[in-house]
Formats: sequence, C-alpha cells, structure tokens
Amino acid sequence: MPIKKDSAQAPRPAIRVDKDGKWYFQGRQIIRKDILALFYEHLHLDEEGYYLEIRGEREYLDVEDTVFLVQGAELIRNGEEAFLIDLNDGTQERLDLSTFRIAEGNIPYCLVKGGKVPAKFLRLPFYQVAQYAEYDEEADEYFLLLNGRKFPIQRGRQPSDRSSPLSSCHRSSP
Repeated sequence: MPIKKDSAQAPRPAIRVDKDGKWYFQGRQIIRKDILALFYEHLHLDEEGYYLEIRGEREYLDVEDTVFLVQGAELIRNGEEAFLIDLNDGTQERLDLSTFRIAEGNIPYCLVKGGKVPAKFLRLPFYQVAQYAEYDEEADEYFLLLNGRKFPIQRGRQPSDRSSPLSSCHRSSP
C-alpha cells in the first residue's frame, strides 16, 4: 500500500529530475554514473509518483515530465520487424507501438519497462521512427506498418494529464 502524504505537510523532494532527464540532489546535478545506475535500479512508480526504494526507505522524486528518455531508435528486420529503442538508463528494449502516441505540443511518448512507465522521445529517435510512417487518406491518420499490422499513431495528452493513459507519472513540487 502506498504511503499517503498530506501535500501541505510534505517537504519538497530532495531529488529532482528535469524535463531533459537530468537528475539533481538538493539543486546539484548528479553526474556519477554509478549513483544514477543505482537510482534507475531502485526506481518505482505508483499513484503518488516516482520514488526510489532502497533498503526499505522510500523517497519520492520531483519529476518535471518523465524519468525515461528515448535516445535512439532503429528498425530491425531479423525475422520480424521491430523498433529497438535506447533509453537514457543504458538499456535497450523493443518499442511497444500500441503505446506510442504524440502528446500536446507534438511531443512523442511511449510506455517502457513492461508498459509500466512513460518515456519521452528525443527529436532524433522520433524521426528515426517517423520516417517509416505512412498516411491513410481515408482514415485521415498516420500509421506504422510492421509485420503486416497497422499501428495508428495516436494523439494523446501529456503524461501529467490525469485523463491520459500515461497519467500519474510524476509528483509535482508544492
């Protein structure tokens, strides 16, 4: 069961992640890769927001947009077609096109880590995917066609919008 905190009494989180995926502790950027790797390993998301849980201690984060960024994308054709995406935590996974959407401001997002958390596409990887998009005049929509299956490019809302399927993804600072 998540720990409920009264937002009026909750202190500002000591750890912040900005919209560019940079991590900060008490206002200073965290640049040590071993610390960031530890944080990614212990990162969780619940209805309260992102948090780290290490040795039984839970610390919620102040996340401006998303923790994960898609830094690269490549279409592979090894038996079946799939996009492999590179994330800012150093991992690589297949893009689940059913979660790929363009949010307000034309910002592309998808769900990663088993569909549990949103990731924002940087410009280059978005173009690496979008170059394969086709347009259906009858449906008036763009789509990606992989393995004979059509994936419409959905228009959605930003992760901070509670009505979005990518909702409840960050904790706002008071």
